[in-house]
Amino acid sequence: MRLSKSLLIALLLSIWLTTPAQAGEAVLKHFVSGSYPQLLEKHTGRPVMLVIWATTCATCMKKMPMLNKLKEDQPDVKIILLSVDDLADTKQVQTILTRHGLTDLENWIFADENAQRLRYEIDPQWFGELPRTYFLDSKHQREGISGALSYEDYQSIFYVLAN
Repeated sequence: MRLSKSLLIALLLSIWLTTPAQAGEAVLKHFVSGSYPQLLEKHTGRPVMLVIWATTCATCMKKMPMLNKLKEDQPDVKIILLSVDDLADTKQVQTILTRHGLTDLENWIFADENAQRLRYEIDPQWFGELPRTYFLDSKHQREGISGALSYEDYQSIFYVLAN
């Protein structure tokens, strides 16, 4: 009987471990040199909000629930999240995205050891302060804002993007 219990447990564990990336788990694309123009090209003709965040940024963590609400309230704006954490932090990033219902967004994570080069490719005027949000209109004219924004700030900016 002991062998059959062990076999049953092993079978259940193997099924659990081989199911596709836990239902709802965030797929993190690797952000490397050259990813930024590819990201923009993919969304040509559509307003985009690029939110840059990190697991170590307390303000970023506080704003996650609001991002979920924005995604529901602004379906015409493509919201993209970019974590500046290391690839070694992938599980933690996925856990945070899952907890806040943000797994269905386009999610990226820095995947290059030279984070400074990646930041420069996004914006030579950005020196790493977080959170950092870029609002791009349908022609990808952009405005970058560092620091926390209120829900009303987002709504006002989205209104301008749409018109």
